[in-house]
Amino acid sequence: MTKSNKHMETKKTNVFLVRTQYHVLMAVNTIFSQYRDYHNIIYYLKGRISNDFKSNEPFIEFRELERNKFGNTDFVGVIKAFKPERFFFFQENCSETLFLLTKLSKTGITISLLQDGTKPYHHYKKKRLLYCILRDTLNDYKEMFKRKQVAWIGFHNNYKYAFSKEVDEVWLTYPEKYNNRTKKKLVQLPYYSEESIAFSNHLFHFKIDFDVDSILYLGQAWKRIYWEREKEIFDYLLAKFPDKKIIYKAHPNSEQGQLDLYNSYPNIRVIKDKIPAELYVLIMKNTIILSAASTSMFAYNDSCKYYYTYKLYNFGNIFTQIDIGNPTSHIVNIDDLNEIVF
Repeated sequence: MTKSNKHMETKKTNVFLVRTQYHVLMAVNTIFSQYRDYHNIIYYLKGRISNDFKSNEPFIEFRELERNKFGNTDFVGVIKAFKPERFFFFQENCSETLFLLTKLSKTGITISLLQDGTKPYHHYKKKRLLYCILRDTLNDYKEMFKRKQVAWIGFHNNYKYAFSKEVDEVWLTYPEKYNNRTKKKLVQLPYYSEESIAFSNHLFHFKIDFDVDSILYLGQAWKRIYWEREKEIFDYLLAKFPDKKIIYKAHPNSEQGQLDLYNSYPNIRVIKDKIPAELYVLIMKNTIILSAASTSMFAYNDSCKYYYTYKLYNFGNIFTQIDIGNPTSHIVNIDDLNEIVF
């Protein structure tokens, strides 16, 4: 056995399971800030993330995972074989993840839920809540049986963050603003370090080929009912700030029809890529940054002004059933477009 292999064996290990580019960014920053002396393995789901990730740091290893190959006893065995100190994940609202948590909880592994979007700060006003919980739970068991995997995963209450009894700790950007109804251990998520940003820029091949003094709008994957309202917001911004361009960072799941609405606008540049929006937010200078309620705006850039526009979408079935909890002090929730100023 070589000296380097012996050193690897003496290192503690963490395993991360990520599904989106945002998850990758959060995992990377957590590692750079807390676990540089660990062996950190990041599993990313094939199909959900199209990048072929390669790490240029010895303490981060990326491994691609087939989309349907993680909610089973085989993958549980793979994780256990690493003898990790922690298993980090982001989404507890699927049967595959709940199966993993149930099996891993019977070990000494600490199960850590990393912040997934703005969900920890939402206050749901869900209609027929009990029905939704029972429906989601039944669907979980049906999916497990189809995979020929069985575990007692309890009730699926996706309307209460960190509902899984197996979760040991919850990592949050704003733990003091989180309603800890499930009495979990709360851990402060570190802020983006210069090293983690540089690593992420390299990882996602992020290049600046736009004016960083433009208005940055972070798109949402809207249903058609909301498309015209978003268009009204852009019409207002272009009329009020005619000397500014709008950089529209599309959500990865946005429909092409929604993006086609802006093709005729000479002052709107639509960017559709798989790069985390946080990297765009952090690079902007002396400008306005807007979104309906994107978590990417938790990335604070002191040269910019931030606005949430979700109060302008108070129709349909999204924001009428969710009270968006804005835990920040730098993002302004606007009731009227006239509140947007440089």
